[in-house]
Amino acid sequence: MTRILVVDDEEAIREVLVEFLARHGYTAEAAGDGPAALALARGLKPQVVLLDVAMPGMDGIETLQRLRELSSEMVIIMISGHADDRMALRALDLGAYDFIQKPLDFEYLERTLLAKMVTLEADQGSDSTREAAHAATGSARRRRG
Repeated sequence: MTRILVVDDEEAIREVLVEFLARHGYTAEAAGDGPAALALARGLKPQVVLLDVAMPGMDGIETLQRLRELSSEMVIIMISGHADDRMALRALDLGAYDFIQKPLDFEYLERTLLAKMVTLEADQGSDSTREAAHAATGSARRRRG
């Protein structure tokens, strides 16, 4: 089962995301700030992190950089309600997989997660799995564009 870490300083957003992810078959844990996220990531070893950009203290960009030091394989999806294009590009340059604006489009989030999970499985699996990953990724990328 895919392990996902939700990092957001807003408790209501953490709760909604953890509940959404659990309903869709993921194992989800939550952290309210960067230091808590790093501590959880060390033990949980999540495959995916949903990471808010604007948090007090250690912001999402610094947390992203530190998570990258822990694992280059971790899929990090940035979420933000106040980011501009420069911030999104910086996050992507630092290794974020995607950047999603709040309010969250849960359908888009689910497709993004499915596309990445299929891609991860494809790295270990067959050509037909790779073709499914490519089709799913193309669908998700077109919607964002």
